[in-house]
Amino acid sequence: MKIAFWSNNNEKCAVSANLAAISVASVIRYPYSVITMENHMCSNNLGKAFTGRTANNLMNEVGTNYYDGGAMEGLMRKIYRGGYCKGMIRSYIKEIISKHLYYIPQSRVIHSEIFDYEFSHCIYQLLDMTEEVADICFIDTASHQNLSTKTILEEADLIVVNLCQSQKILEDFFLNYSSLITKAIFIISNYNTHTKLHMKKISNTYDIPIENIAIIPKNEAFLEAFNCGNVVEFITGNYSCPKDNVNYIFMQAIKKTTYMIIKKAVEITKKKEILCSR
Repeated sequence: MKIAFWSNNNEKCAVSANLAAISVASVIRYPYSVITMENHMCSNNLGKAFTGRTANNLMNEVGTNYYDGGAMEGLMRKIYRGGYCKGMIRSYIKEIISKHLYYIPQSRVIHSEIFDYEFSHCIYQLLDMTEEVADICFIDTASHQNLSTKTILEEADLIVVNLCQSQKILEDFFLNYSSLITKAIFIISNYNTHTKLHMKKISNTYDIPIENIAIIPKNEAFLEAFNCGNVVEFITGNYSCPKDNVNYIFMQAIKKTTYMIIKKAVEITKKKEILCSR
C-alpha cells in the first residue's frame, strides 16, 4: 500500500510533521508495519524528526555512506545500475520502532538535483521493494519541480492532501490539482476553529465530502518535538493522555486522522483483492 503525503505548499501545510505523527500513531494502534521516506532532500527531514540525529550520524551508526553504498542514495545507485536483488532494501533502512516503523535515511552528500534525477529513475523498483519490509509506505512527496512527484502521485493508492485555512492555497489546489481528488483524503493543518474558513465551509465550497476531511490543530509542543527529534517519544507518551492534558485535543485529531487513513487504505486493499480474484 503506497500512500503519498503531498501539498501544493508543503511548508505551510506541515506535510512532514503530519506524516511523522501519523506514522507513529499508525503503528501504535494498528497491526501494520510502516516504512517512511522522502522523494526530496531536506535538512529537517523525517530521520531528524524521529531520532534527532543528523544524516551523517545515522549513516555512521550503520557504518556506511553514499560512496560505499549506504542510505537512500546508495540504494538508488544500486537500482540504477541494475545490481539490486530481493531483500536488499533491508540493508538500507533504519528501524525507528522495533518491527513496526522504518525509515530510509538520506546521506545528503550529493546535490539535490542529482538526487532528484536518480530517484526518478528508480522510483518504480523502489516502491516495489518497500513492500518487502512493510505493509504500508508513507512518502513525504515534494510539492513542485520534482521529477518523481508526478510518478508517485500516479502510483499512490491513496493521496493525503495537506491543506490549510488559506484561501489562496485552497483555491490553487482546487483550480490546478483537481485531478487528484478522486483518490485523495484531506488534512487541514494548523486548524483554527476561530476563522471563517472552517471545515464545513471548506467542504461545502469545494464540494468535498466532510468525511474525507480531517483537521489537525497547531500544537507548539509537538512542533518542538518534531524539530528536536522527539516525535516518537511525544506521540507514544501522549497517545492515551487524559482530557485535562494540554495535548489531548491535538492527540485526538492525530488519532482520528490516522483512523481515516488506515480505514481508507484497508478499503482500497479489499477492492484490489476482489478485482484480482475475478
